Amino acid sequence: MPLRRLSAPEYAVNLVGTLAAWPAYTRREWMSREDLDSFALRRTREIAAHAFRTVPLYRDTYREAGVDPSDIRSWDDVRRLPFMEKAAIRDGFPDRSLAAGTDLRGCLLSTSSGSTGKMMTIPHRADRIWPYLLSTQRMLRWAAGGSYPFWWRQAYVYTTEYPLLRVPGFYSLTFIPTSSDLEHIVQRLEEVRPQILHTYGTVLRDLLAAAPDRMRALRLRGVSVGSELSTQDERNGWETALGCPVRDEYSTEELGRIASQCPAGSYHLHEDIVKIEIVDEDGRPTDGIGEVVGTEFHNRSLPFVRYRQSDLARISDAYCRCGRRTKLLTDLVGRSNDGFVLPNGPRLAAGFLLDVAYRALIAAGGDSVLAYRFVQRDRASADFEVIPGPAYGPAVEEAILASLRGELSTTGLALRIVPVDAIERPPSGKRSTIVRTFSP
Repeated sequence: MPLRRLSAPEYAVNLVGTLAAWPAYTRREWMSREDLDSFALRRTREIAAHAFRTVPLYRDTYREAGVDPSDIRSWDDVRRLPFMEKAAIRDGFPDRSLAAGTDLRGCLLSTSSGSTGKMMTIPHRADRIWPYLLSTQRMLRWAAGGSYPFWWRQAYVYTTEYPLLRVPGFYSLTFIPTSSDLEHIVQRLEEVRPQILHTYGTVLRDLLAAAPDRMRALRLRGVSVGSELSTQDERNGWETALGCPVRDEYSTEELGRIASQCPAGSYHLHEDIVKIEIVDEDGRPTDGIGEVVGTEFHNRSLPFVRYRQSDLARISDAYCRCGRRTKLLTDLVGRSNDGFVLPNGPRLAAGFLLDVAYRALIAAGGDSVLAYRFVQRDRASADFEVIPGPAYGPAVEEAILASLRGELSTTGLALRIVPVDAIERPPSGKRSTIVRTFSP
């Protein structure tokens, strides 16, 4: 599908909207928790009432449940709204999921395959993407330590190009496709000399394995990684290798920017953009690890209200030393159907397995493995695929295997190391490091 760029009028409207809303977005970043909560409650009521009025799927669902979003006065009232499932929105598109009066010709369309592999089309009005531009600016500013002047250059190694017009000298963007080979990516970065890099964690891992000295010579001011799980230990190592902050972000096609790491390293929820709830298996609020349920405040074409994202996470009420008062995302362990399934039934979360894999690589030594993937193809066994580096050999292989077996000794999994020539990146651009190839 050809890239649908913003037209000049659409760009102008978004530019005006961005500049007009910028001061308010900046103030909300430092709001008290009480004020943020009131703001989020008001926005939740507004988008739920809009969905009830204009979207057949929401209207029928809420009527059947006997609720009216205009009656919302507290979060207890919000929790009376039924959850919205991915399949219902996807299968109801466009007739039942789309807001009345939406013209898809005036929208930018993105897709999300989700955990099921079935694609969902997500439209955004092309003249109303300024909230997403502001949330992205916030995320990248935090990744660079708190400053992102308009004259800085950004390079993003990504699957598809952003649909933005280019204004010379104003938040310059350079797109480098993930389909490029590593040498081409490094060469383009050397040509552009960006201050900020935004990419997938696996891409950054591959670049540092292939050309560590050239990557450090770029003298980046900040790196933002996302869309894939990475560990804090990994990011600390990348920071040391690059000599700049490396911050993670958590976003989805449906809910937008959900959380990102501030300059102090904490994951702050963007509570002025999307309201996040964590619920247990019975749909009740929980302080522990549970499913992410989100209400996004800006997409009025295809609203997402109390939408089950299928990711597993935990939220903390603790305060960050940076001074921002938003709640913190303290655990993000992957999708509810990610990770390994053990012979006797329990699961190992993808986040836990990522930590196990990283510690095994530390035991192996820095230049022993260029890339890896942990794959479970049946309940009884798992393969740790590696692309050997210059220092790889039998002793390294034994060290990796000993580390994995030591941490997974009680799981009953038969483990083996499998050297491979390449680990292909799928068309989506995101290469999963923890992979299960079968349904439980």
